Amino acid sequence: MALRADIAERLFSDVMAPLVLGGTMRAGHPIGVAAAAAIGDHSPLDTDLAALVQEGRVRRARMLVPIDALNEPSAAEWMLAAALHDLEQSANPGFHAPLRRRAAARIARSALATVDRVGPPSTLSEAVSRHTWFARVLEITRTDTAISWWAGSREFLGVDPPARVQAWPKLRRVSVTRTPRPLLEVRPLAIDRERLFTAVTALLARTPITDLATCTRAAPPFAWSAPTLALLATPAGRTLATRALARLPSGDVDAALGRACREVITHRRGLPAEVLALLADRAIAEAQGYVAADPAPSPSTEADIARCLGAAAALDALAKSGAAWPDAQRRALHAALEPSARRAFSLLSTVSTWV
Repeated sequence: MALRADIAERLFSDVMAPLVLGGTMRAGHPIGVAAAAAIGDHSPLDTDLAALVQEGRVRRARMLVPIDALNEPSAAEWMLAAALHDLEQSANPGFHAPLRRRAAARIARSALATVDRVGPPSTLSEAVSRHTWFARVLEITRTDTAISWWAGSREFLGVDPPARVQAWPKLRRVSVTRTPRPLLEVRPLAIDRERLFTAVTALLARTPITDLATCTRAAPPFAWSAPTLALLATPAGRTLATRALARLPSGDVDAALGRACREVITHRRGLPAEVLALLADRAIAEAQGYVAADPAPSPSTEADIARCLGAAAALDALAKSGAAWPDAQRRALHAALEPSARRAFSLLSTVSTWV
């Protein structure tokens, strides 16, 4: 029990709290699957820090839903945080040596195994809770410092340079350059970069609101996953998703969603109804002025897939639930959506040539 509490407290103060509040994250000894699972529903002992973290989580949650309180970290959230900690450790530059690369690979495999032990959120409340912890996971960076002086230079990867290296800056002509590098772009890397991408993709799939809220990321590319589709299966879940997406540039969101749709279509599979429902909700929200439209949408791009399919799905929804809309509003929506919807079929016929 004491060992479990020690691991949990270190994980909370060094990873989970900075992930919510900002600040320096520190990766220590690898935690592993068994130790991560043993944490269970541990309550942080540092009540002052825990209170600050809860405030930060509530602020994050209120971007999507009116809420005043959140539960303490669940067993699943402890495990995801432990997996993230171990992924950070596997990317430690100290492992980039002939006799240490295998250790980094073992840590990365263990981190992925920990993620695989966690199921998708079973309720919308659980999905919101996970997002409050991991919303900033792709903002994690390692600061590398390059120092040069009149007689040489040195680089310090993720650690603060000693004061003596920076001494007498004018006399020695010291130049200091600090470069933040995202976790997925750090170099050198002892493990295969694809393995790191796979683990981060799996982690994002366990927190589907975060997955959608970061869909415009460069890597790993957004793709439709079973947990994300489960989130979109209910109107309430699509509302949360639409609110999360509304905080991103509309054109970038359309491109990311369209790219993910293209991947499904080019594998000769039909788009899930949940995806079409989300695209329809976004199209209607944009037509009503609730989502800022892309000021200069480019024709024949991946963004067009999302826009045109959304418009077509929205028109279909309007036809099925016409009585729920006042006549004037329904006609206005139809006029706004119809031009893009007309292009949907011709656009889909060309998708296969984009592969």
